[in-house]
Amino acid sequence: MASVKGVNITNIDSTPVEKASASQMHGRLRVAFDSYEASSLASGSDITVARLPAGATVYEVSIVHDALGSGVTLTAGDSDDADRLITSTAAASAGEVTMTDDGAIGGVGHEYSAQTDILITTGGGTATGTIKCAVYYAVD
Repeated sequence: MASVKGVNITNIDSTPVEKASASQMHGRLRVAFDSYEASSLASGSDITVARLPAGATVYEVSIVHDALGSGVTLTAGDSDDADRLITSTAAASAGEVTMTDDGAIGGVGHEYSAQTDILITTGGGTATGTIKCAVYYAVD
């Protein structure tokens, strides 16, 4: 059996100590929340739900939605990678999807080097109903 350390623990246990970024160790968790009431929103539409500052590190994204219509899907990401945070998820029935449940590992701990908008993209059909999104991130 092995006993190993993560990158940040290895760095703070080293001599001399290499400090971890405040957004990764003991930083303040923040949330950006928004909602949108879709009314016959066309497939392929983007909904801007958060504007993260430069240096923001994302730790979770949660989307809660009504039954949006037959075949409707939701994806969350940014202008560089539309599904960085949540891959295409069925939204025909009311529900919730989170980044960690979705398994979008590329989004967990992703740090933005510049101010970035977080986008939800609709797909698969015309969406009608409420969409709420919370983006949990650290910056400091």
